[in-house]
Amino acid sequence: MFITIPKMFDSMGFGTAVGILFFTLVLFAALTSSIALTESAVSTFEDELGWNRRKSTILAGVIILILGSLSSLGYGPLAGIKLIGMQFLDFFDFLTNSVMMPIAAFATCLLVSRVIGVKRIEEEVTQEGMPFRRKRVFYFMIKYLCPIFAVIILISSVANALGWISI
Repeated sequence: MFITIPKMFDSMGFGTAVGILFFTLVLFAALTSSIALTESAVSTFEDELGWNRRKSTILAGVIILILGSLSSLGYGPLAGIKLIGMQFLDFFDFLTNSVMMPIAAFATCLLVSRVIGVKRIEEEVTQEGMPFRRKRVFYFMIKYLCPIFAVIILISSVANALGWISI
């Protein structure tokens, strides 16, 4: 994004102005996304720990600042420090993409199939009189196929990171 797109803007008329506008909009998109992501942590601290909003926001900000600093310095001054053979940015990328996402997918499958129930999902889909044409496929996938694949992805990602297998 920061290599190819500037070259594209450089080759077009009014490219500098369009590039400045584009990256300003990207900045605002990143800012609003960061605020939205921070809000979930802040509200969790408020709800689960009973803290006020100020204390929750300060703690979330400090955690984000520390983890962000570790990630940004991981290829510079902290390049010698490694977790499971990975620098900080690589480790956090592995943790979120290869560990947390499969766990979240597995938990979502359990939530939909066991807690909410597939019947309630069917009621929601057919609420306005539209047929649920792929009901059997959905039931099979959400109950059996997706949880199995989420666990396989999690196990293979962790095994690959630990050097047990090579993908």
